[in-house]
Amino acid sequence: MIANNEMQLSCICNQKGMIIASFAIAKIDSELKIVIAKDLIKIFIEDLLPFAKFFNVLFKENNKSVKASISENNNDIESFLNNDFCSLSLSISNEKEHIDKLITKDDWAVANKILGNYDLSYEDVDKYRPLELNYDQLRVSFTKGCFRGQEIVARMKYLGVNRRKFSTVIADPISGSCKEMKSIGDRIYYQDYEIFNSLIKRDKLESFESDTSIKKII
Repeated sequence: MIANNEMQLSCICNQKGMIIASFAIAKIDSELKIVIAKDLIKIFIEDLLPFAKFFNVLFKENNKSVKASISENNNDIESFLNNDFCSLSLSISNEKEHIDKLITKDDWAVANKILGNYDLSYEDVDKYRPLELNYDQLRVSFTKGCFRGQEIVARMKYLGVNRRKFSTVIADPISGSCKEMKSIGDRIYYQDYEIFNSLIKRDKLESFESDTSIKKII
């Protein structure tokens, strides 16, 4: 269960355990608010609409403002994701708020990548299962009941052999090794670094980590 005024990451899968949408969900008073990429809205609603009638649920799109924040890790902000150094939070408002200090789209994308969060794009729909994108750590619960594709996803987690690691790579943009690595989603050029996500074979992790042009693999 999600508490009032709390926000958490989530996703939905199809019967084969493939991810078809990712989003953040918040409970505000008696309503559930979904923060989702525009190009995934139609997929999300069409997929859940057949189930909505059994629970007296309605879907309504709105144009409310969503404010993203990156802050030092503290207890003052209700974050949906954090580590020892920083917290990420989203808030929903009817009006555009005055913001003293703006963060850029790249600031937000890099912060999410460093914290291991990957937002599914339209091109990614039906391509990956949760374990491949770190969703088993951030977006899937294995203790709170059933979900579509659960049997396949659970079997992969507990019985499968995980040969690849979902990673965030921070590298010199002219690195040969960096260019050879297959990336998931966009590559971001940020403060003289190239930052991207990749599924790296575990038997190759050590060789990449010893490459001096690759600054960090998270």
